[in-house]
Amino acid sequence: MPLHGQVGLIVTIVVASSVLVALLGWRRAQMVPVVRVYIRMTLAAIAVQVVIGIVLVIAGHRPPVLHWFYGAATLLALPVAMLIGSRRERQEPLWLVGGAVAALLFALRAMTTG
Repeated sequence: MPLHGQVGLIVTIVVASSVLVALLGWRRAQMVPVVRVYIRMTLAAIAVQVVIGIVLVIAGHRPPVLHWFYGAATLLALPVAMLIGSRRERQEPLWLVGGAVAALLFALRAMTTG
């Protein structure tokens, strides 16, 4: 398995764990600040994966167009959820769960298209 695939698997596991952390924050409101930090760390891991993918494209690898779509969707799901959630304070934990679940589904799909 090439580096991009290995890191993709690790990132997918990290995103899956962010779903669990976000669910914890949904159940316990005092955990929301911890969830925000974990989501940001998850986003950093996704960004590293995106950079590796861009380097591979520059080096001449050409993934299918769907891989680009799912990679971008994985990268954007969490920030969009955080942005919307921050504007709806009472609903923020739910938005974080939704963003984490969306990122997980997009990451799983990206793995199957790349």
